[in-house]
Amino acid sequence: MTATPIILVHLRRPGRDAGESRNDPFWEFGSFGCTRCHSKNLMHPRRIDELEGARLGFAQGGHDGFRLVHLTPPVRVLRHQDRCEALWEPVAWPFTYAAAPLLVHNDGRTDFPLLARMIHDIGRDSWEARFSSAFRTRRSPLPRAVGLQIAATFDARRRRAKPEAIATEYWHALPWAPPSINRKRSQTYRALQRAAGADSCGRAHACRQGPAPPTYLGLAKRTRDRAHASRAGEFTFERAEQ
Repeated sequence: MTATPIILVHLRRPGRDAGESRNDPFWEFGSFGCTRCHSKNLMHPRRIDELEGARLGFAQGGHDGFRLVHLTPPVRVLRHQDRCEALWEPVAWPFTYAAAPLLVHNDGRTDFPLLARMIHDIGRDSWEARFSSAFRTRRSPLPRAVGLQIAATFDARRRRAKPEAIATEYWHALPWAPPSINRKRSQTYRALQRAAGADSCGRAHACRQGPAPPTYLGLAKRTRDRAHASRAGEFTFERAEQ
């Protein structure tokens, strides 16, 4: 069995600053990296090509352990003028934080025993601290056996997930709502694209590889006739955001 590389992405918890929105990832665009929050490690331009074709597993910490809120399809990468972006299709809402598979919990619970075994000997006092030490800045793929277990478990949970287990707002994938929920994410994403040096269609001026990120209008057009996909968590827009 061929194993697609899986790289875990350690997402921070929402802070207390009044302007905190916690925008990235932009699930509705199948995009990660535009805010530059991981530009010094995972999304560093000198090594961004190593992410090409890998699946990104987004690990969200919170009051109920670290949870795998989403595992992307294999990603493509874009090099913008001053940052890099990972893109995937089809785009899909993540799990809610509460319903996502459990990576590790301080009480010892996990849905991925091979992952727990992998970090068991790290010299920290708790399971969640061991996980953070192992993955806060890690950018290399998981060992093959661990990656296979994560992919099989996540994909099976996703296939049988009930509608209420899937987020319908970006902040549902967080352990708690950020102080400033972003109600204009389409505009925010467009502004970040412009700041990165992309044109109005989302294409990077200086990229070396990868497709243009899907636009909101394009997603609406492609998914309008696929309402049945909403049960699987894919985006279905009744109309484009104004």
